[in-house]
Amino acid sequence: MTAIFTLTARQLAGSRRIWLVLALVALPLLAGVLFHVADSTTPSTEFADEITATLVASGILPLVMLLFATSAFGNELGDQTLGYLVLKPLPRWRIAVPKLAAPLLVGGVPVAVSGFVAVAVIEDGDIAGAAATGVGLLIGAAAYAAIFTWAGLATRHALIFGLVYVFIWEAVLAAYLDGIRFLSVRQFTLALIGGLDGERLDTLDLSLGASAGAIGATVAILGFSALTVRKLARIDVP
Repeated sequence: MTAIFTLTARQLAGSRRIWLVLALVALPLLAGVLFHVADSTTPSTEFADEITATLVASGILPLVMLLFATSAFGNELGDQTLGYLVLKPLPRWRIAVPKLAAPLLVGGVPVAVSGFVAVAVIEDGDIAGAAATGVGLLIGAAAYAAIFTWAGLATRHALIFGLVYVFIWEAVLAAYLDGIRFLSVRQFTLALIGGLDGERLDTLDLSLGASAGAIGATVAILGFSALTVRKLARIDVP
């Protein structure tokens, strides 16, 4: 497991997309600095909530995880060696887990740290609120990692699938249809942040409560991880 995780993390971190990711995770920090430099009349709490919900949870987090998680099996699929990987005397879950963990480390952790630091800067050192933001974003990243890693293994059009999910399902449909909000990682993430710190995101109208967010994120992580293991078990061996 360690070897698979290390190799996958190196492949993801060594790709050109890492520079785009670094630019994206720098945006919340830049916004926090500009907020103080520009001497904005907007309350810091409201600005921090908007940055968290609109910029990080709705844009940066899903895009970063989409870029990395859909590529977790990229090398094996590209050179057609995945069949040889599943021939190893390992349970399929011992292949799936490091493949899920690598994009979480390379992509999810930087986004969570970025959200933590941005909130701390905007809120003048509110560590409790910043910690709630970081933890919520990390759990959301794990849910996205599970979904998009499965997609990268299940279809050749994983990027298209991910873009449709992020920009049509979550950004458009889930914003207006109440029932769909229970199937939105974005909503789970915001609900968890609000539940971990009652003062975070209180200027927004959250669609889900903390319990619903926790259950939804858990189901997404476990459910799509199980689908990834199942897909690996059904791969044809050359």
